[in-house]
Amino acid sequence: MTDLPYSKKITEIAAKWLDGTITGAEKTAFIDWYNRFDDRQLLLDPVYAPIIKELEEKMLTDIRQRIKADASPSSGEENLTDLPPPSHEENRRVFPMKWFRLSAAAILIGLTATGAWFFVAARRSTPAPTAAQKTTPHPVQTDMPPGSYKAVLTLGDGSTLALDSARNGSLARQGNTQVLKMDDGQLRYKAIAGNSPAAPSYNVLSTPKGGQYRLVLPDGSKIWLNAASSIRYPTAFTGTERKVEITGEAYFEIARNASMPFQVLADSRLGAADPMTIQVLGTHFNVNAYGDEPAIRTTLEEGAVKVTKGSASRVLQPGQQTQLQKDGEMRWTQTADVDKEIAWKNGVFEFRDEGLQGIMRQIARWYDVDVVYEGKIPTEEFTGRVSRNTSLAGVLKILQLSDIRLSIENNKIVVRS
Repeated sequence: MTDLPYSKKITEIAAKWLDGTITGAEKTAFIDWYNRFDDRQLLLDPVYAPIIKELEEKMLTDIRQRIKADASPSSGEENLTDLPPPSHEENRRVFPMKWFRLSAAAILIGLTATGAWFFVAARRSTPAPTAAQKTTPHPVQTDMPPGSYKAVLTLGDGSTLALDSARNGSLARQGNTQVLKMDDGQLRYKAIAGNSPAAPSYNVLSTPKGGQYRLVLPDGSKIWLNAASSIRYPTAFTGTERKVEITGEAYFEIARNASMPFQVLADSRLGAADPMTIQVLGTHFNVNAYGDEPAIRTTLEEGAVKVTKGSASRVLQPGQQTQLQKDGEMRWTQTADVDKEIAWKNGVFEFRDEGLQGIMRQIARWYDVDVVYEGKIPTEEFTGRVSRNTSLAGVLKILQLSDIRLSIENNKIVVRS
């Protein structure tokens, strides 16, 4: 079976099993997929217990009906509820399903088919080495850790600070503003009271691949910066407007100040001559401006923003999105998938009908790897929700339930079809 896990076809088959319209050939295909699912390193959020129970009961009932039908031609006239639960041996005889390990794979697919969402996290349990174990001189790379809180702060004088190794507390003074590194992995700017006005300087916060960071600006606005991203901002807001520049991806919670509107300039690089402009008062929104993405996406969660590029502009309401294409065309989505767009900020990869290349771009940024394709790039689409705390091997395990081969080699993911 060549379908990827949680692809449209496999979720359709799971839905048919739930509503009773599945064919024999589809059951065989689903069972074949299921029996190749290794769920030993996966955990399912218990919030989905009722849906898990429904799916399991429906599938077990079908198995019991098949057992009864095999045992007696007149089984359709008997009361199936009087049947005892099938033994493991009976299950193996009728369906080679691995019921003794609780059908986790089928449950995950069933959740997708019923419109619910699942959460997968790697079980972190590595056996301790023993005396009998031997170490290889050149171990084969099989895994990489997820990203973490790390960033570089460039101060107004051009000096830099690596925030992951910097001590907590006061880092620097920029004009009349104190720069603080907080205990919870966030950078905060705090005005120093009682000082005469000073011209603000500009700082740049940059995250590498495999890094993320949080920032509180002098006005109290909060910003989450995703991997391989940067933001340039003044150390104090003066005059009639507040303005920052970003590259990569950032989520904003802007402090309201009607007398000083907030602007975000977004482009694939800082200092671009003609960036896209987002005008806001007080609102929550996400901007994805990576240079390797097909469009700059602005997604509004709360409030209102006006997105402008040249002569094109659009005012967004909550739940809407603009996509600025490479050729300058601005498209608009009235009902955007806001949860998917901001999932990264909540520590999750969320894919809904996502192509493999789009998924790999996100994985490459977070795990600081390159991706190499050997052979034809698959066109299947994925749906799923995976913790960003999962190791790279744990994420790839989900994608390896297909004929596509994935391996980690020298800080690269090699995709072979």
